[in-house]
Amino acid sequence: MSDKSRSMTEIVAKYLRKEPNFLLEHPEILDQLNLPHESGQAVSLIEKQVQRLREQNRSLSRKLNQLVQVATDNEALMTRLHHLTLELMVIEGLGPFFDHLSQALLSEFKADILNISLFDRDVETQAKTPVLNLRRDDPELKPFEETLDKGETICGRLNRNKLDFLFGNRAQWVQSTALVPLGKDGLLAIGSSDAAYFYPGMGTLFLDLLATVITRRLELAEPSKQRRSA
Repeated sequence: MSDKSRSMTEIVAKYLRKEPNFLLEHPEILDQLNLPHESGQAVSLIEKQVQRLREQNRSLSRKLNQLVQVATDNEALMTRLHHLTLELMVIEGLGPFFDHLSQALLSEFKADILNISLFDRDVETQAKTPVLNLRRDDPELKPFEETLDKGETICGRLNRNKLDFLFGNRAQWVQSTALVPLGKDGLLAIGSSDAAYFYPGMGTLFLDLLATVITRRLELAEPSKQRRSA
């Protein structure tokens, strides 16, 4: 297409956008405007517009259905979190608390693998409960300093060094992770074999609320019995 033809095309297109009723006011032009149909037959511009509107409507319907499904899933998730919170509230001792929390996350909340790192505490849990008791100044926590300092949940892919620290010999199949700071008391890591399960920019309200439940329980623990001596 020559520059002159391109310029004229742009002028016509711009004018029709500015005057969307032009073809309605000049229906005789429609008699000369035919667009090729997939079947090979010609259709009028109005038929083509109707087709486009139907396609847009289907697209909007799909998006609406997706939003409704997300809302339904979130409501169910919050209901389960509420029930879990009530269950955790009546558990005495940090060990049983984290035993129950871990089992709930792995079963009811579909986590594939967990790491619960607690700082400057001695918490005795069942052997299958993935709790690590670390000092806050442990050099191995250096790669997580930025996350801990910001105190914000992050989701996405982690490098191999971080994965190895968090998940050991099971790190090789962890494709996405949520890192949830627990205030000054620790770090919760949830791993998934699905690369799209945790992704940057996803909503973290559920994880943030869960962190609040955990940190509040840690605050209520007796410091003289639960914290290590300096």
